[in-house]
Amino acid sequence: MDSPLRFVDYLLAIDIGNTHIKVGLFHDGVWQEEWRLSTDVRRTADEYRVPLRGFLREVLVEQVDQVVMASVVPLLAPVFHRVASALSDAPPLEITPPGYGLKVQYQPPDSLGADRFVNALGAWRKYGTNLVVVDVGTTATVDAVSRDGVFLGGMIAPGPHFLSQALAQGTARLPLIPPAIPDKLLGQNTQEAIAVGVGHGFIGMVSELIARTWQVLGDEAPIILTGGWAQRIQPHLRFPVHLEPTLTLDGLRYAAEYHFGRG
Repeated sequence: MDSPLRFVDYLLAIDIGNTHIKVGLFHDGVWQEEWRLSTDVRRTADEYRVPLRGFLREVLVEQVDQVVMASVVPLLAPVFHRVASALSDAPPLEITPPGYGLKVQYQPPDSLGADRFVNALGAWRKYGTNLVVVDVGTTATVDAVSRDGVFLGGMIAPGPHFLSQALAQGTARLPLIPPAIPDKLLGQNTQEAIAVGVGHGFIGMVSELIARTWQVLGDEAPIILTGGWAQRIQPHLRFPVHLEPTLTLDGLRYAAEYHFGRG
Protein backbone atom coordinates (compact mmCIF):
# COMPACT_ATOMS: atom_id res chain seq x y z
CA MET A 1 0.00 0.00 0.00
CA ASP A 2 3.06 2.22 -0.02
CA SER A 3 3.05 5.12 -2.46
CA PRO A 4 5.34 8.08 -3.16
CA LEU A 5 4.61 11.48 -1.72
CA ARG A 6 4.00 13.83 -4.62
CA PHE A 7 2.51 17.03 -3.25
CA VAL A 8 5.69 18.72 -1.98
CA ASP A 9 9.40 18.68 -2.78
CA TYR A 10 10.67 18.88 0.81
CA LEU A 11 8.58 17.62 3.73
CA LEU A 12 9.75 18.06 7.31
CA ALA A 13 8.15 15.62 9.78
CA ILE A 14 8.38 16.28 13.52
CA ASP A 15 7.38 13.75 16.19
CA ILE A 16 7.31 15.39 19.64
CA GLY A 17 7.65 12.67 22.27
CA ASN A 18 8.01 12.73 26.03
CA THR A 19 11.77 12.12 25.94
CA HIS A 20 12.93 12.89 22.40
CA ILE A 21 11.81 14.86 19.37
CA LYS A 22 12.39 12.99 16.13
CA VAL A 23 12.76 15.00 12.93
CA GLY A 24 12.91 13.69 9.39
CA LEU A 25 13.42 15.36 6.01
CA PHE A 26 11.58 13.58 3.17
CA HIS A 27 12.70 14.33 -0.38
CA ASP A 28 12.79 12.41 -3.67
CA GLY A 29 10.75 9.53 -2.22
CA VAL A 30 13.03 8.75 0.74
CA TRP A 31 13.97 10.04 4.16
CA GLN A 32 17.08 12.04 3.30
CA GLU A 33 18.04 12.87 6.88
CA GLU A 34 16.88 12.14 10.43
CA TRP A 35 17.72 14.09 13.57
CA ARG A 36 16.86 13.91 17.25
CA LEU A 37 16.49 16.54 19.99
CA SER A 38 15.85 16.17 23.71
CA THR A 39 12.36 17.15 24.81
CA ASP A 40 12.34 20.10 27.20
CA VAL A 41 9.13 22.06 27.85
CA ARG A 42 11.20 24.97 29.17
CA ARG A 43 12.74 25.69 25.79
CA THR A 44 11.37 28.53 23.69
CA ALA A 45 10.48 28.38 20.01
CA ASP A 46 13.80 30.09 19.18
CA GLU A 47 15.73 27.48 21.18
CA TYR A 48 14.20 24.76 19.03
CA ARG A 49 14.26 26.72 15.78
CA VAL A 50 18.02 27.36 15.84
CA PRO A 51 19.13 23.68 15.88
CA LEU A 52 16.47 22.71 13.35
CA ARG A 53 17.60 25.50 11.04
CA GLY A 54 21.15 24.26 11.52
CA PHE A 55 20.17 20.69 10.64
CA LEU A 56 18.56 21.85 7.40
CA ARG A 57 21.48 24.06 6.42
CA GLU A 58 23.82 21.09 6.84
CA VAL A 59 22.01 19.53 3.86
CA LEU A 60 21.77 22.87 1.99
CA VAL A 61 18.06 23.40 2.62
CA GLU A 62 16.86 26.85 3.74
CA GLN A 63 13.10 26.33 3.67
CA VAL A 64 10.83 23.30 3.38
CA ASP A 65 7.55 23.15 1.50
CA GLN A 66 5.53 21.64 4.35
CA VAL A 67 5.90 20.77 8.03
CA VAL A 68 3.81 17.91 9.44
CA MET A 69 3.91 17.19 13.16
CA ALA A 70 2.42 15.18 16.01
CA SER A 71 2.85 15.81 19.72
CA VAL A 72 2.15 13.98 22.96
CA VAL A 73 3.45 16.99 24.92
CA PRO A 74 0.62 19.57 24.89
CA LEU A 75 2.84 22.47 26.02
CA LEU A 76 5.15 22.01 23.03
CA ALA A 77 2.55 21.88 20.26
CA PRO A 78 2.12 25.69 20.05
CA VAL A 79 5.89 26.13 20.39
CA PHE A 80 6.48 23.98 17.31
CA HIS A 81 3.75 25.76 15.39
CA ARG A 82 5.90 28.87 15.77
CA VAL A 83 9.03 26.91 14.84
CA ALA A 84 7.32 25.58 11.72
CA SER A 85 6.29 29.06 10.60
CA ALA A 86 9.98 29.99 10.48
CA LEU A 87 10.91 26.95 8.40
CA SER A 88 8.09 26.96 5.83
CA ASP A 89 5.75 29.47 4.25
CA ALA A 90 2.90 26.95 4.46
CA PRO A 91 0.88 26.56 7.69
CA PRO A 92 2.01 23.45 9.62
CA LEU A 93 -0.19 20.36 9.65
CA GLU A 94 -0.64 18.89 13.14
CA ILE A 95 -1.91 15.30 13.09
CA THR A 96 -4.47 14.30 15.72
CA PRO A 97 -6.82 11.30 15.68
CA PRO A 98 -9.11 10.25 14.16
CA GLY A 99 -9.00 10.58 10.36
CA TYR A 100 -6.49 10.31 7.51
CA GLY A 101 -8.06 7.05 6.34
CA LEU A 102 -7.79 5.25 9.69
CA LYS A 103 -10.90 4.77 11.85
CA VAL A 104 -10.49 4.77 15.63
CA GLN A 105 -12.36 2.43 17.98
CA TYR A 106 -11.37 4.33 21.13
CA GLN A 107 -13.38 6.42 23.57
CA PRO A 108 -13.25 9.30 23.03
CA PRO A 109 -11.35 8.99 19.74
CA ASP A 110 -9.34 12.17 20.25
CA SER A 111 -7.97 10.86 23.56
CA LEU A 112 -5.79 8.39 21.65
CA GLY A 113 -2.17 9.55 21.75
CA ALA A 114 -1.01 11.07 18.49
CA ASP A 115 2.09 8.84 18.48
CA ARG A 116 0.06 5.63 18.75
CA PHE A 117 -2.33 6.85 16.07
CA VAL A 118 0.44 7.83 13.66
CA ASN A 119 2.28 4.53 14.23
CA ALA A 120 -0.90 2.57 13.54
CA LEU A 121 -1.58 4.62 10.41
CA GLY A 122 1.96 4.12 9.14
CA ALA A 123 1.88 0.36 9.78
CA TRP A 124 -1.53 -0.12 8.18
CA ARG A 125 -0.62 1.91 5.09
CA LYS A 126 2.56 -0.15 4.67
CA TYR A 127 1.18 -3.63 5.33
CA GLY A 128 -2.59 -3.41 4.78
CA THR A 129 -3.60 -6.34 6.99
CA ASN A 130 -4.34 -7.19 10.63
CA LEU A 131 -1.38 -5.85 12.62
CA VAL A 132 0.17 -5.72 16.08
CA VAL A 133 1.97 -2.38 16.39
CA VAL A 134 4.59 -2.26 19.14
CA ASP A 135 6.44 0.90 20.21
CA VAL A 136 9.06 0.46 22.94
CA GLY A 137 10.66 3.55 24.42
CA THR A 138 9.63 5.79 27.31
CA THR A 139 6.54 3.63 27.48
CA ALA A 140 5.65 0.34 25.82
CA THR A 141 2.53 0.44 23.70
CA VAL A 142 1.02 -2.58 21.95
CA ASP A 143 -1.89 -1.80 19.63
CA ALA A 144 -4.17 -3.72 17.27
CA VAL A 145 -5.17 -2.58 13.79
CA SER A 146 -7.63 -4.45 11.57
CA ARG A 147 -7.03 -5.13 7.90
CA ASP A 148 -9.91 -2.81 6.97
CA GLY A 149 -8.22 0.15 8.67
CA VAL A 150 -9.64 0.33 12.18
CA PHE A 151 -7.56 1.04 15.28
CA LEU A 152 -9.10 -1.51 17.67
CA GLY A 153 -7.40 -0.49 20.91
CA GLY A 154 -4.30 -1.54 22.76
CA MET A 155 -2.23 -1.49 25.92
CA ILE A 156 0.13 0.98 27.60
CA ALA A 157 2.84 -0.18 30.01
CA PRO A 158 5.94 1.40 31.60
CA GLY A 159 9.15 1.44 29.62
CA PRO A 160 12.46 0.16 31.01
CA HIS A 161 13.55 3.54 32.39
CA PHE A 162 10.33 3.83 34.40
CA LEU A 163 10.84 0.32 35.76
CA SER A 164 14.36 1.19 36.94
CA GLN A 165 13.20 4.47 38.47
CA ALA A 166 10.34 2.78 40.32
CA LEU A 167 12.73 0.38 42.03
CA ALA A 168 15.10 3.16 43.06
CA GLN A 169 12.43 5.61 44.22
CA GLY A 170 10.20 3.09 45.93
CA THR A 171 12.86 1.40 48.06
CA ALA A 172 15.43 2.54 50.61
CA ARG A 173 18.46 0.58 49.45
CA LEU A 174 18.11 -0.25 45.76
CA PRO A 175 20.22 1.97 43.47
CA LEU A 176 19.16 3.50 40.17
CA ILE A 177 20.62 1.28 37.44
CA PRO A 178 20.52 2.31 33.75
CA PRO A 179 18.28 -0.24 32.04
CA ALA A 180 19.96 -2.85 29.86
CA ILE A 181 19.47 -6.43 28.69
CA PRO A 182 22.32 -8.46 30.22
CA ASP A 183 23.49 -11.77 28.82
CA LYS A 184 23.22 -13.25 32.33
CA LEU A 185 20.07 -15.02 33.44
CA LEU A 186 20.79 -14.46 37.15
CA GLY A 187 22.46 -11.52 38.87
CA GLN A 188 25.30 -12.19 41.28
CA ASN A 189 25.00 -8.78 42.99
CA THR A 190 22.28 -6.18 43.51
CA GLN A 191 23.16 -4.13 40.44
CA GLU A 192 23.15 -7.21 38.22
CA ALA A 193 19.94 -8.48 39.79
CA ILE A 194 18.19 -5.19 38.98
CA ALA A 195 19.57 -5.14 35.44
CA VAL A 196 18.46 -8.72 34.77
CA GLY A 197 15.06 -8.18 36.38
CA VAL A 198 14.30 -4.95 34.52
CA GLY A 199 15.75 -5.97 31.14
CA HIS A 200 14.36 -9.49 30.90
CA GLY A 201 11.20 -8.54 32.79
CA PHE A 202 10.53 -5.86 30.18
CA ILE A 203 10.98 -8.39 27.37
CA GLY A 204 8.60 -10.79 29.11
CA MET A 205 6.00 -8.06 29.58
CA VAL A 206 6.11 -7.00 25.93
CA SER A 207 5.94 -10.64 24.79
CA GLU A 208 2.85 -11.27 26.92
CA LEU A 209 1.12 -8.13 25.63
CA ILE A 210 1.80 -9.24 22.05
CA ALA A 211 0.42 -12.71 22.79
CA ARG A 212 -2.75 -11.22 24.24
CA THR A 213 -3.21 -8.96 21.21
CA TRP A 214 -2.88 -12.04 18.99
CA GLN A 215 -5.84 -13.51 20.86
CA VAL A 216 -7.90 -10.71 19.31
CA LEU A 217 -6.35 -10.62 15.83
CA GLY A 218 -5.12 -14.17 15.33
CA ASP A 219 -1.54 -15.34 15.56
CA GLU A 220 -0.88 -14.73 11.88
CA ALA A 221 -1.01 -10.96 12.36
CA PRO A 222 2.42 -9.43 11.64
CA ILE A 223 4.19 -7.64 14.50
CA ILE A 224 5.49 -4.18 13.59
CA LEU A 225 8.21 -3.04 16.02
CA THR A 226 9.52 0.50 16.46
CA GLY A 227 10.88 2.81 19.16
CA GLY A 228 14.16 3.51 20.91
CA TRP A 229 14.40 0.01 22.44
CA ALA A 230 13.22 -1.86 19.35
CA GLN A 231 16.62 -3.07 18.15
CA ARG A 232 17.60 -4.04 21.70
CA ILE A 233 14.66 -6.31 22.35
CA GLN A 234 14.14 -7.71 18.84
CA PRO A 235 16.68 -10.56 19.25
CA HIS A 236 15.09 -11.59 22.55
CA LEU A 237 11.44 -11.77 21.42
CA ARG A 238 10.08 -15.22 20.72
CA PHE A 239 8.07 -13.95 17.74
CA PRO A 240 9.28 -12.84 14.29
CA VAL A 241 8.86 -9.08 13.92
CA HIS A 242 9.14 -6.41 11.23
CA LEU A 243 11.52 -3.71 12.47
CA GLU A 244 10.41 -0.26 11.29
CA PRO A 245 12.71 2.46 12.73
CA THR A 246 10.98 5.28 10.79
CA LEU A 247 7.41 4.12 11.43
CA THR A 248 6.28 7.33 13.17
CA LEU A 249 7.80 9.54 10.51
CA ASP A 250 6.21 7.37 7.81
CA GLY A 251 2.84 7.70 9.53
CA LEU A 252 3.19 11.48 9.51
CA ARG A 253 4.08 11.38 5.82
CA TYR A 254 1.05 9.23 4.99
CA ALA A 255 -1.21 11.54 7.00
CA ALA A 256 0.07 14.55 5.09
CA GLU A 257 -0.32 12.74 1.79
CA TYR A 258 -3.92 11.84 2.66
CA HIS A 259 -4.73 15.37 3.88
CA PHE A 260 -3.45 17.18 0.82
CA GLY A 261 -4.59 14.50 -1.59
CA ARG A 262 -8.16 14.83 -0.31
CA GLY A 263 -8.04 18.54 0.42
